[in-house]
Amino acid sequence: MLTAGFPHWDIHPIAWGALVPLFFALRGVTSKQAFWWGYLCGMVHFLTTLYWIRHVIFYYGGLPAPLAMGVLVLLCGYLALYPAVFAWVCRRWEGCGILWVLGLPSVWVTLEWVRAHALTGFPWANLGYTQTGFATLIQVADVTGVYGVSWLLVLANTVLMSILWWKPSRAGIAVLTLCLGGALWYGSSRIEEVRRLQEGFTSWSAAVVQGNIDQSVKWDPAFQQETLKRYRELSLRAAGHNPAPELIVWPETAAPFFYGAAPNLTRQLNEMIAEIGRPILFGSPALTRVEGEVRLQNRAYLVDGSGAVLGSYNKRHLVPFGEYVPLQKLLFFVKRLVEAAGDFVPGDDSSPLLWSDRSLGVLICYEGIFPALARQTVQRGATALVIITNDAWYGPTSAPYQHLEMARWRAIEFRRPVLRAANTGVSAIFDSLGRECGRIPLDEPGLLVCSVRSGPIETFYARWGDLFAWLCVAGAMVGAGLAEFVKRRGAVAEPGLR
Repeated sequence: MLTAGFPHWDIHPIAWGALVPLFFALRGVTSKQAFWWGYLCGMVHFLTTLYWIRHVIFYYGGLPAPLAMGVLVLLCGYLALYPAVFAWVCRRWEGCGILWVLGLPSVWVTLEWVRAHALTGFPWANLGYTQTGFATLIQVADVTGVYGVSWLLVLANTVLMSILWWKPSRAGIAVLTLCLGGALWYGSSRIEEVRRLQEGFTSWSAAVVQGNIDQSVKWDPAFQQETLKRYRELSLRAAGHNPAPELIVWPETAAPFFYGAAPNLTRQLNEMIAEIGRPILFGSPALTRVEGEVRLQNRAYLVDGSGAVLGSYNKRHLVPFGEYVPLQKLLFFVKRLVEAAGDFVPGDDSSPLLWSDRSLGVLICYEGIFPALARQTVQRGATALVIITNDAWYGPTSAPYQHLEMARWRAIEFRRPVLRAANTGVSAIFDSLGRECGRIPLDEPGLLVCSVRSGPIETFYARWGDLFAWLCVAGAMVGAGLAEFVKRRGAVAEPGLR
Protein backbone atom coordinates (compact mmCIF):
# COMPACT_ATOMS: atom_id res chain seq x y z
CA MET A 1 0.00 0.00 0.00
CA LEU A 2 2.89 2.38 0.66
CA THR A 3 4.40 1.59 -2.73
CA ALA A 4 1.08 1.98 -4.56
CA GLY A 5 1.04 5.71 -3.84
CA PHE A 6 4.16 6.30 -5.94
CA PRO A 7 4.59 6.18 -9.73
CA HIS A 8 3.83 4.07 -11.72
CA TRP A 9 0.84 3.02 -9.62
CA ASP A 10 -0.10 6.59 -8.65
CA ILE A 11 -2.93 5.54 -6.33
CA HIS A 12 -2.51 8.70 -4.28
CA PRO A 13 -5.42 8.24 -1.79
CA ILE A 14 -4.11 4.87 -0.59
CA ALA A 15 -1.33 6.56 1.39
CA TRP A 16 -3.91 8.00 3.81
CA GLY A 17 -4.46 4.51 5.24
CA ALA A 18 -1.36 2.58 4.13
CA LEU A 19 0.12 2.25 7.64
CA VAL A 20 -3.03 0.91 9.27
CA PRO A 21 -2.27 -2.78 8.46
CA LEU A 22 1.12 -2.37 10.13
CA PHE A 23 -0.52 -0.81 13.18
CA PHE A 24 -2.85 -3.80 13.46
CA ALA A 25 0.08 -6.21 13.16
CA LEU A 26 1.83 -4.48 16.08
CA ARG A 27 -1.01 -4.93 18.58
CA GLY A 28 0.13 -6.77 21.64
CA VAL A 29 3.48 -7.96 20.28
CA THR A 30 6.81 -7.48 22.02
CA SER A 31 9.06 -4.55 21.14
CA LYS A 32 11.45 -6.93 19.40
CA GLN A 33 8.65 -8.45 17.33
CA ALA A 34 7.43 -4.95 16.47
CA PHE A 35 10.88 -4.05 15.16
CA TRP A 36 10.92 -7.07 12.86
CA TRP A 37 7.37 -6.47 11.64
CA GLY A 38 8.44 -2.92 10.74
CA TYR A 39 11.57 -4.26 9.09
CA LEU A 40 9.54 -6.69 6.97
CA CYS A 41 7.17 -3.88 6.00
CA GLY A 42 10.12 -1.68 5.03
CA MET A 43 11.80 -4.42 3.00
CA VAL A 44 8.66 -5.12 0.98
CA HIS A 45 8.03 -1.41 0.44
CA PHE A 46 11.53 -0.46 -0.68
CA LEU A 47 12.06 -3.60 -2.79
CA THR A 48 8.87 -2.88 -4.71
CA THR A 49 9.59 0.86 -4.99
CA LEU A 50 13.31 0.72 -5.79
CA TYR A 51 13.36 -2.51 -7.83
CA TRP A 52 14.83 -0.50 -10.72
CA ILE A 53 18.22 -0.33 -8.96
CA ARG A 54 18.79 -3.95 -9.95
CA HIS A 55 18.15 -2.95 -13.58
CA VAL A 56 20.77 -0.19 -13.41
CA ILE A 57 23.41 -2.37 -11.78
CA PHE A 58 22.80 -5.41 -14.00
CA TYR A 59 22.54 -3.71 -17.40
CA TYR A 60 25.01 -0.85 -16.91
CA GLY A 61 27.10 -1.76 -13.88
CA GLY A 62 28.16 -5.02 -15.48
CA LEU A 63 27.45 -7.12 -12.39
CA PRO A 64 25.96 -10.62 -12.67
CA ALA A 65 22.22 -10.79 -12.01
CA PRO A 66 22.53 -12.49 -8.57
CA LEU A 67 25.09 -9.93 -7.40
CA ALA A 68 22.98 -7.03 -8.74
CA MET A 69 20.01 -8.41 -6.84
CA GLY A 70 22.19 -8.71 -3.76
CA VAL A 71 23.12 -5.03 -3.96
CA LEU A 72 19.44 -4.10 -4.16
CA VAL A 73 18.64 -6.28 -1.15
CA LEU A 74 21.49 -4.75 0.84
CA LEU A 75 20.33 -1.20 0.12
CA CYS A 76 16.72 -2.03 0.95
CA GLY A 77 17.90 -3.84 4.06
CA TYR A 78 19.47 -0.60 5.23
CA LEU A 79 16.45 1.53 4.31
CA ALA A 80 14.10 -0.92 6.05
CA LEU A 81 15.73 0.01 9.36
CA TYR A 82 13.77 3.26 9.36
CA PRO A 83 10.27 1.69 9.26
CA ALA A 84 11.59 -0.85 11.77
CA VAL A 85 12.50 1.88 14.24
CA PHE A 86 9.13 3.53 13.62
CA ALA A 87 7.33 0.26 14.38
CA TRP A 88 9.41 -0.20 17.53
CA VAL A 89 8.41 3.28 18.72
CA CYS A 90 4.76 2.51 17.87
CA ARG A 91 4.85 -0.45 20.22
CA ARG A 92 6.76 1.41 22.94
CA TRP A 93 4.21 4.20 22.90
CA GLU A 94 1.19 1.92 22.74
CA GLY A 95 -1.08 2.80 25.61
CA CYS A 96 0.17 6.37 25.90
CA GLY A 97 -3.11 7.85 24.76
CA ILE A 98 -3.05 10.95 22.63
CA LEU A 99 0.74 10.87 22.49
CA TRP A 100 0.48 7.82 20.22
CA VAL A 101 -1.81 9.63 17.78
CA LEU A 102 -0.10 13.00 17.69
CA GLY A 103 3.50 11.95 18.39
CA LEU A 104 4.03 9.24 15.78
CA PRO A 105 3.82 11.63 12.79
CA SER A 106 6.81 13.53 14.21
CA VAL A 107 8.70 10.26 14.65
CA TRP A 108 8.09 9.36 11.00
CA VAL A 109 9.27 12.75 9.76
CA THR A 110 12.34 12.56 12.01
CA LEU A 111 13.29 9.24 10.43
CA GLU A 112 12.72 10.60 6.91
CA TRP A 113 14.94 13.57 7.72
CA VAL A 114 17.70 11.32 9.10
CA ARG A 115 17.48 9.12 5.99
CA ALA A 116 17.87 12.23 3.83
CA HIS A 117 21.20 13.05 5.49
CA ALA A 118 22.78 9.84 6.83
CA LEU A 119 25.46 8.15 4.71
CA THR A 120 25.38 10.90 2.03
CA GLY A 121 21.56 10.91 2.15
CA PHE A 122 18.82 9.18 0.17
CA PRO A 123 15.51 11.12 0.36
CA TRP A 124 13.90 9.05 -2.39
CA ALA A 125 10.30 7.88 -1.82
CA ASN A 126 9.48 10.15 1.10
CA LEU A 127 5.84 9.50 1.96
CA GLY A 128 4.71 13.03 1.06
CA TYR A 129 5.73 12.52 -2.57
CA THR A 130 2.73 10.21 -3.01
CA GLN A 131 0.47 13.28 -3.04
CA THR A 132 1.74 15.01 -6.18
CA GLY A 133 -1.69 14.43 -7.71
CA PHE A 134 -3.33 16.73 -5.12
CA ALA A 135 -2.11 20.10 -6.37
CA THR A 136 -3.87 22.23 -3.74
CA LEU A 137 -2.61 20.19 -0.79
CA ILE A 138 1.05 20.12 -1.79
CA GLN A 139 1.31 23.91 -2.06
CA VAL A 140 2.12 23.83 1.67
CA ALA A 141 5.56 22.58 0.62
CA ASP A 142 6.74 26.19 0.31
CA VAL A 143 6.50 26.28 4.12
CA THR A 144 7.25 22.75 5.31
CA GLY A 145 8.83 21.02 2.33
CA VAL A 146 7.69 17.48 1.61
CA TYR A 147 7.90 16.71 5.34
CA GLY A 148 4.70 18.61 6.10
CA VAL A 149 2.69 16.37 3.79
CA SER A 150 4.37 13.25 5.21
CA TRP A 151 3.36 14.43 8.70
CA LEU A 152 -0.26 14.90 7.63
CA LEU A 153 -0.40 11.45 6.06
CA VAL A 154 0.91 9.68 9.16
CA LEU A 155 -1.46 11.68 11.35
CA ALA A 156 -4.36 10.55 9.17
CA ASN A 157 -3.20 6.94 9.60
CA THR A 158 -2.94 7.18 13.40
CA VAL A 159 -6.36 8.85 13.65
CA LEU A 160 -7.89 6.19 11.39
CA MET A 161 -6.34 3.49 13.54
CA SER A 162 -7.82 5.07 16.65
CA ILE A 163 -11.24 4.86 15.03
CA LEU A 164 -10.82 1.25 13.87
CA TRP A 165 -9.16 -0.13 17.00
CA TRP A 166 -9.86 1.88 20.11
CA LYS A 167 -12.30 4.62 20.88
CA PRO A 168 -11.89 7.46 18.40
CA SER A 169 -9.42 10.07 19.54
CA ARG A 170 -11.46 13.26 19.57
CA ALA A 171 -8.33 15.38 19.99
CA GLY A 172 -6.64 13.56 17.10
CA ILE A 173 -9.65 14.03 14.83
CA ALA A 174 -9.78 17.71 15.74
CA VAL A 175 -6.07 18.24 15.04
CA LEU A 176 -6.26 16.35 11.74
CA THR A 177 -9.31 18.31 10.63
CA LEU A 178 -7.69 21.60 11.60
CA CYS A 179 -4.34 20.84 9.94
CA LEU A 180 -5.77 19.30 6.78
CA GLY A 181 -8.30 22.10 6.42
CA GLY A 182 -5.57 24.66 7.06
CA ALA A 183 -3.27 23.09 4.45
CA LEU A 184 -6.05 23.08 1.84
CA TRP A 185 -7.01 26.68 2.66
CA TYR A 186 -3.37 27.75 2.48
CA GLY A 187 -2.88 25.92 -0.81
CA SER A 188 -5.94 27.50 -2.39
CA SER A 189 -5.06 31.03 -1.28
CA ARG A 190 -1.38 30.58 -2.15
CA ILE A 191 -2.24 29.50 -5.68
CA GLU A 192 -4.14 32.74 -6.23
CA GLU A 193 -1.37 34.80 -4.61
CA VAL A 194 1.39 33.27 -6.73
CA ARG A 195 -0.69 33.76 -9.88
CA ARG A 196 -1.03 37.47 -9.07
CA LEU A 197 2.69 37.79 -8.37
CA GLN A 198 3.58 36.04 -11.61
CA GLU A 199 1.57 38.54 -13.59
CA GLY A 200 4.10 41.17 -12.56
CA PHE A 201 7.00 39.20 -14.08
CA THR A 202 8.00 39.37 -17.72
CA SER A 203 7.35 36.10 -19.51
CA TRP A 204 10.07 34.46 -21.58
CA SER A 205 10.23 31.40 -23.73
CA ALA A 206 12.39 28.36 -22.99
CA ALA A 207 12.87 24.98 -24.66
CA VAL A 208 14.05 21.60 -23.43
CA VAL A 209 15.37 19.02 -25.88
CA GLN A 210 15.33 15.26 -25.34
CA GLY A 211 17.72 13.40 -27.63
CA ASN A 212 16.76 9.89 -26.48
CA ILE A 213 20.28 8.53 -26.94
CA ASP A 214 20.51 4.89 -25.94
CA GLN A 215 22.89 4.41 -23.03
CA SER A 216 24.63 1.50 -24.77
CA VAL A 217 25.92 3.80 -27.54
CA LYS A 218 26.09 7.12 -25.71
CA TRP A 219 29.87 6.97 -25.19
CA ASP A 220 30.70 5.14 -28.40
CA PRO A 221 33.02 7.46 -30.42
CA ALA A 222 31.40 6.17 -33.59
CA PHE A 223 28.04 7.54 -32.41
CA GLN A 224 29.25 11.04 -31.47
CA GLN A 225 28.32 12.57 -34.81
CA GLU A 226 24.87 11.01 -34.72
CA THR A 227 24.34 12.42 -31.20
CA LEU A 228 25.34 15.94 -32.25
CA LYS A 229 23.23 15.67 -35.41
CA ARG A 230 20.16 14.71 -33.40
CA TYR A 231 20.54 17.61 -30.97
CA ARG A 232 21.20 20.01 -33.84
CA GLU A 233 18.03 19.00 -35.69
CA LEU A 234 15.83 19.14 -32.58
CA SER A 235 17.29 22.48 -31.52
CA LEU A 236 16.81 24.03 -34.96
CA ARG A 237 13.18 22.94 -34.83
CA ALA A 238 12.86 24.49 -31.38
CA ALA A 239 14.50 27.73 -32.55
CA GLY A 240 11.92 27.94 -35.34
CA HIS A 241 9.08 27.86 -32.85
CA ASN A 242 6.84 30.94 -32.52
CA PRO A 243 7.65 32.53 -30.17
CA ALA A 244 11.28 31.49 -30.49
CA PRO A 245 12.84 30.24 -27.24
CA GLU A 246 15.32 32.58 -25.58
CA LEU A 247 17.12 29.57 -24.04
CA ILE A 248 17.47 25.93 -25.08
CA VAL A 249 18.35 23.28 -22.49
CA TRP A 250 20.00 19.99 -23.37
CA PRO A 251 20.33 17.08 -20.89
CA GLU A 252 23.16 15.90 -18.66
CA THR A 253 26.25 14.86 -20.70
CA ALA A 254 24.39 15.70 -23.91
CA ALA A 255 27.85 16.45 -25.37
CA PRO A 256 29.48 12.98 -25.27
CA PHE A 257 33.02 14.32 -25.11
CA PHE A 258 35.18 16.62 -22.99
CA TYR A 259 33.95 20.04 -24.05
CA GLY A 260 36.89 22.44 -24.23
CA ALA A 261 39.43 19.61 -24.11
CA ALA A 262 38.51 18.01 -27.47
CA PRO A 263 39.30 20.83 -29.95
CA ASN A 264 37.60 19.48 -33.07
CA LEU A 265 34.36 18.41 -31.38
CA THR A 266 34.29 21.59 -29.29
CA ARG A 267 34.62 23.74 -32.40
CA GLN A 268 31.93 21.72 -34.15
CA LEU A 269 29.54 22.15 -31.21
CA ASN A 270 30.21 25.90 -31.01
CA GLU A 271 29.51 26.25 -34.73
CA MET A 272 26.30 24.30 -34.22
CA ILE A 273 25.22 26.62 -31.40
CA ALA A 274 25.99 29.64 -33.61
CA GLU A 275 23.83 28.13 -36.35
CA ILE A 276 20.98 27.59 -33.90
CA GLY A 277 21.41 31.17 -32.74
CA ARG A 278 20.21 30.67 -29.18
CA PRO A 279 22.04 30.28 -25.87
CA ILE A 280 22.23 26.61 -24.95
CA LEU A 281 22.74 25.06 -21.53
CA PHE A 282 24.11 21.52 -21.85
CA GLY A 283 25.93 18.87 -19.87
CA SER A 284 29.38 17.48 -20.58
CA PRO A 285 32.05 15.57 -18.66
CA ALA A 286 35.00 17.74 -17.70
CA LEU A 287 38.58 17.35 -16.54
CA THR A 288 40.09 19.06 -13.53
CA ARG A 289 43.32 18.74 -11.61
CA VAL A 290 43.28 17.91 -7.90
CA GLU A 291 46.61 17.77 -6.06
CA GLY A 292 48.39 17.16 -9.35
CA GLU A 293 46.06 14.34 -10.38
CA VAL A 294 43.62 14.59 -13.30
CA ARG A 295 40.06 13.89 -12.15
CA LEU A 296 36.59 13.98 -13.69
CA GLN A 297 33.72 16.35 -13.03
CA ASN A 298 30.10 16.28 -14.15
CA ARG A 299 29.61 19.77 -15.57
CA ALA A 300 26.98 22.00 -17.16
CA TYR A 301 27.94 24.79 -19.56
CA LEU A 302 25.97 27.84 -20.63
CA VAL A 303 27.12 28.95 -24.09
CA ASP A 304 25.64 31.92 -25.96
CA GLY A 305 24.80 32.14 -29.65
CA SER A 306 28.33 33.22 -30.56
CA GLY A 307 29.97 30.22 -28.91
CA ALA A 308 31.18 32.16 -25.85
CA VAL A 309 30.97 30.31 -22.53
CA LEU A 310 28.88 32.42 -20.16
CA GLY A 311 29.43 30.15 -17.19
CA SER A 312 29.65 26.58 -15.94
CA TYR A 313 28.47 24.57 -12.96
CA ASN A 314 30.03 21.44 -11.47
CA LYS A 315 27.83 18.82 -9.86
CA ARG A 316 28.16 19.06 -6.08
CA HIS A 317 26.36 15.95 -4.78
CA LEU A 318 27.75 12.91 -6.56
CA VAL A 319 26.04 9.54 -6.84
CA PRO A 320 27.62 7.13 -4.34
CA PHE A 321 29.13 4.03 -6.00
CA GLY A 322 28.28 5.54 -9.40
CA GLU A 323 30.42 8.67 -9.54
CA TYR A 324 32.49 8.08 -6.44
CA VAL A 325 33.05 5.52 -3.71
CA PRO A 326 32.34 6.73 -0.16
CA LEU A 327 34.71 5.55 2.56
CA GLN A 328 37.23 4.44 -0.07
CA LYS A 329 39.80 3.23 2.48
CA LEU A 330 37.22 0.93 4.02
CA LEU A 331 35.50 -0.04 0.75
CA PHE A 332 38.61 -0.25 -1.41
CA PHE A 333 37.31 -3.39 -3.16
CA VAL A 334 34.15 -1.67 -4.48
CA LYS A 335 36.15 0.32 -7.02
CA ARG A 336 36.65 -2.89 -8.95
CA LEU A 337 32.91 -3.39 -9.36
CA VAL A 338 32.00 -0.14 -11.11
CA GLU A 339 34.10 1.21 -13.97
CA ALA A 340 35.57 4.68 -13.22
CA ALA A 341 33.90 4.88 -9.78
CA GLY A 342 35.92 7.10 -7.51
CA ASP A 343 37.32 9.22 -10.37
CA PHE A 344 34.80 12.07 -10.04
CA VAL A 345 35.22 14.99 -7.67
CA PRO A 346 32.38 17.30 -6.61
CA GLY A 347 32.08 20.99 -7.27
CA ASP A 348 31.72 23.46 -4.42
CA ASP A 349 29.98 26.48 -5.96
CA SER A 350 26.20 26.91 -5.77
CA SER A 351 26.21 30.20 -7.71
CA PRO A 352 23.58 30.44 -10.45
CA LEU A 353 24.58 30.95 -14.07
CA LEU A 354 23.90 34.49 -15.28
CA TRP A 355 22.52 35.17 -18.75
CA SER A 356 20.89 38.40 -19.90
CA ASP A 357 18.73 39.38 -16.93
CA ARG A 358 18.14 35.74 -15.99
CA SER A 359 19.71 33.82 -13.13
CA LEU A 360 19.66 30.05 -13.62
CA GLY A 361 20.19 27.68 -10.69
CA VAL A 362 21.49 24.39 -12.11
CA LEU A 363 21.06 20.94 -10.60
CA ILE A 364 22.44 17.82 -12.27
CA CYS A 365 20.49 14.54 -12.12
CA TYR A 366 20.59 13.12 -8.57
CA GLU A 367 20.88 16.63 -7.12
CA GLY A 368 17.25 17.31 -7.99
CA ILE A 369 16.04 15.13 -5.09
CA PHE A 370 17.88 17.28 -2.51
CA PRO A 371 15.91 20.45 -1.73
CA ALA A 372 18.84 21.87 0.25
CA LEU A 373 20.91 22.12 -2.95
CA ALA A 374 18.14 23.99 -4.74
CA ARG A 375 17.75 26.23 -1.69
CA GLN A 376 21.42 27.19 -1.78
CA THR A 377 21.28 28.36 -5.38
CA VAL A 378 17.96 30.17 -4.80
CA GLN A 379 19.54 31.99 -1.86
CA ARG A 380 22.32 33.04 -4.24
CA GLY A 381 19.75 34.69 -6.49
CA ALA A 382 18.46 32.03 -8.90
CA THR A 383 15.12 33.04 -10.40
CA ALA A 384 14.67 29.77 -12.32
CA LEU A 385 15.87 26.22 -11.74
CA VAL A 386 17.28 23.99 -14.46
CA ILE A 387 17.58 20.24 -13.88
CA ILE A 388 19.53 18.27 -16.46
CA THR A 389 19.57 14.52 -16.11
CA ASN A 390 20.17 11.23 -17.87
CA ASP A 391 17.43 8.80 -16.88
CA ALA A 392 18.35 6.31 -19.59
CA TRP A 393 20.05 4.34 -16.81
CA TYR A 394 16.65 3.39 -15.41
CA GLY A 395 15.24 1.74 -18.52
CA PRO A 396 11.47 1.14 -18.81
CA THR A 397 10.87 1.21 -15.05
CA SER A 398 9.00 3.52 -12.68
CA ALA A 399 12.21 5.35 -11.70
CA PRO A 400 12.04 8.08 -14.40
CA TYR A 401 8.53 8.98 -13.22
CA GLN A 402 9.49 8.96 -9.54
CA HIS A 403 12.47 11.18 -10.37
CA LEU A 404 10.28 13.55 -12.40
CA GLU A 405 7.70 14.07 -9.66
CA MET A 406 10.33 15.11 -7.13
CA ALA A 407 11.41 17.89 -9.51
CA ARG A 408 7.87 19.26 -9.37
CA TRP A 409 8.25 19.82 -5.62
CA ARG A 410 11.35 22.00 -6.12
CA ALA A 411 9.19 24.38 -8.18
CA ILE A 412 6.62 24.61 -5.39
CA GLU A 413 9.08 24.88 -2.50
CA PHE A 414 10.92 27.85 -4.00
CA ARG A 415 8.27 29.28 -6.37
CA ARG A 416 10.68 29.07 -9.27
CA PRO A 417 9.93 27.57 -12.69
CA VAL A 418 11.80 24.31 -13.27
CA LEU A 419 13.15 23.38 -16.70
CA ARG A 420 13.93 19.65 -16.71
CA ALA A 421 15.80 18.17 -19.66
CA ALA A 422 16.41 14.42 -19.69
CA ASN A 423 18.42 12.36 -22.14
CA THR A 424 15.36 10.19 -22.25
CA GLY A 425 12.20 10.64 -20.19
CA VAL A 426 10.76 12.42 -18.77
CA SER A 427 11.54 16.00 -19.83
CA ALA A 428 9.12 18.66 -18.62
CA ILE A 429 8.71 22.31 -17.67
CA PHE A 430 6.94 23.26 -14.43
CA ASP A 431 5.72 26.69 -13.43
CA SER A 432 6.02 28.12 -9.91
CA LEU A 433 2.87 26.27 -8.83
CA GLY A 434 4.21 22.90 -9.97
CA ARG A 435 1.92 22.77 -13.00
CA GLU A 436 3.27 21.19 -16.17
CA CYS A 437 3.45 23.20 -19.35
CA GLY A 438 4.03 19.86 -21.06
CA ARG A 439 6.30 16.85 -21.15
CA ILE A 440 8.28 14.70 -23.58
CA PRO A 441 7.43 11.02 -23.03
CA LEU A 442 9.88 8.32 -22.05
CA ASP A 443 11.95 6.76 -24.86
CA GLU A 444 10.98 9.37 -27.44
CA PRO A 445 13.15 12.11 -28.96
CA GLY A 446 11.45 15.46 -28.90
CA LEU A 447 11.34 19.08 -27.86
CA LEU A 448 9.15 21.21 -25.67
CA VAL A 449 8.81 25.00 -25.86
CA CYS A 450 6.98 26.86 -23.09
CA SER A 451 6.47 30.39 -21.88
CA VAL A 452 7.62 30.82 -18.28
CA ARG A 453 7.55 33.61 -15.74
CA SER A 454 10.38 33.82 -13.23
CA GLY A 455 10.91 36.25 -10.41
CA PRO A 456 12.01 36.55 -6.79
CA ILE A 457 8.97 35.13 -4.97
CA GLU A 458 10.08 34.63 -1.39
CA THR A 459 9.01 31.49 0.44
CA PHE A 460 9.26 30.45 4.06
CA TYR A 461 11.01 27.25 3.02
CA ALA A 462 13.66 29.10 1.00
CA ARG A 463 14.43 31.27 4.02
CA TRP A 464 14.28 28.74 6.84
CA GLY A 465 14.77 25.38 5.15
CA ASP A 466 13.76 22.26 7.07
CA LEU A 467 12.60 24.11 10.18
CA PHE A 468 9.41 22.03 10.23
CA ALA A 469 11.46 18.82 10.16
CA TRP A 470 13.60 20.12 13.03
CA LEU A 471 10.44 20.84 15.02
CA CYS A 472 9.38 17.25 14.39
CA VAL A 473 12.77 16.05 15.65
CA ALA A 474 12.27 18.07 18.82
CA GLY A 475 8.70 16.79 19.13
CA ALA A 476 9.82 13.18 18.74
CA MET A 477 12.43 13.63 21.47
CA VAL A 478 9.93 15.22 23.83
CA GLY A 479 7.45 12.46 23.01
CA ALA A 480 10.01 9.79 23.82
CA GLY A 481 10.62 11.36 27.20
CA LEU A 482 6.91 11.66 27.96
CA ALA A 483 6.26 8.07 26.91
CA GLU A 484 8.91 6.74 29.28
CA PHE A 485 7.60 8.96 32.08
CA VAL A 486 4.03 7.73 31.55
CA LYS A 487 5.09 4.09 31.52
CA ARG A 488 7.25 4.38 34.63
CA ARG A 489 4.50 6.13 36.52
CA GLY A 490 2.01 3.51 35.38
CA ALA A 491 -0.35 6.28 34.37
CA VAL A 492 -2.00 4.08 31.74
CA ALA A 493 -3.12 0.64 32.74
CA GLU A 494 -4.11 -0.64 29.32
CA PRO A 495 -3.79 0.39 25.68
CA GLY A 496 -6.27 3.01 24.63
CA LEU A 497 -6.71 6.41 23.09
CA ARG A 498 -8.65 8.97 25.06
